[in-house]
Amino acid sequence: MDELMNVLLLGAALYITWTLFQIRQLEHWLQSHKVSHIPDASGIWGNIFDHLSRHKKREISEKKRLKKVIMRVETMTAALNDAIVLLDEEYTITWLNKASRNLLDLKKNDVGHPIHNFIRNPLFLEYLEADNHDIPLVLPTSNHVEQRLEFRLNHFGENEGLLIVRDITRLYRLEQMRKDFVANVSHELRTPLTVIMGYIETLDDTQPLDACWQKPLQQIHQQATRMTTLINDLTALSKLETESTSQTSQTIPLKPLLQMICDATETISDQHSIELECGESFALIGHERELHSAFSNLIINAINYSRQQKVVRVNVSLNFTGGLDIKVIDKGIGIEQQHIRRLTERFYRVDSSRSLETGGTGLGLAITKHVLVRHNGRLHIRSRINQGSTFTAIFPKERVKMLNTD
Repeated sequence: MDELMNVLLLGAALYITWTLFQIRQLEHWLQSHKVSHIPDASGIWGNIFDHLSRHKKREISEKKRLKKVIMRVETMTAALNDAIVLLDEEYTITWLNKASRNLLDLKKNDVGHPIHNFIRNPLFLEYLEADNHDIPLVLPTSNHVEQRLEFRLNHFGENEGLLIVRDITRLYRLEQMRKDFVANVSHELRTPLTVIMGYIETLDDTQPLDACWQKPLQQIHQQATRMTTLINDLTALSKLETESTSQTSQTIPLKPLLQMICDATETISDQHSIELECGESFALIGHERELHSAFSNLIINAINYSRQQKVVRVNVSLNFTGGLDIKVIDKGIGIEQQHIRRLTERFYRVDSSRSLETGGTGLGLAITKHVLVRHNGRLHIRSRINQGSTFTAIFPKERVKMLNTD
């Protein structure tokens, strides 16, 4: 019995020694990082080494493939004129391309540092901290006053960010030229139109005209009035585009403002009624004249494109982000989907004949869009043919104030 026990102990000792030897070989092999130097082994350890070898080969192959992909991505991004900067959740730079060194004066050594250490403009810091990055930020560079860069932040992964920076100096200059042209033309046309309107009113007031002249003068008066309205809209749009948004804001109670617009619109159009749903405590921080213009355009549009005797509803409510939604809902003719994204373009008309009939200038929604942008808001449009449309002015939480109505 003792001899059997001694044999078993000896066998166990030899097996443990052999196992420890195989483990030692495995450790040396893993440390060597050489797939070709597979230890010689048989039995279960031979199978283990084979499985690990195949896994390691796949891992090395995958690393080579990923390295090629990364090198290809770096080569492609190096060819771009736009700066691309990868940021983590703390807005620390994790990677940047070649163009970012030229546009933003960043270096490879800047990786690992917060982006706001190098771009110290307060507007850029506000843009980073904002909840919504749908609207890009345009800033002048510190070195060249006339140069303009467009910053757009896109989120992906786990709160990571992809910052894309474009040089839009040429587009900016063209846009400035367009704005100046519109402003100058509007100003120059105002004088001759004033003269024309003056003579028409004089002819109307001085003496009765022959029947053959009454209709031409009436049409001249209508078209001159329409051109005056157009010039007024162009001037308003030009001011919105050129004036600074840093002018003093005020707290504007919404219900009195919207009620005044609804009452005035109902007076003009006695074929429609407007229902207003707005709490007494809702208020916006902004500029009353601009907001009055934006809401007027939305409500008048709803009236113009609604069927007669239909109700237009204006509904004000808080949204899930704490911001404010102001919805103008009509039961009108509706808008086809392909037109919706272009409705806020200047002079864009879904139906030119219908627009001429209602006397629109094609600038109302463009003005509305600019007013909302100046108030950090946006316009959302939803419509279905023959079922009506809903235009929603969405304002962020920081623009909303709740009044104490007690």
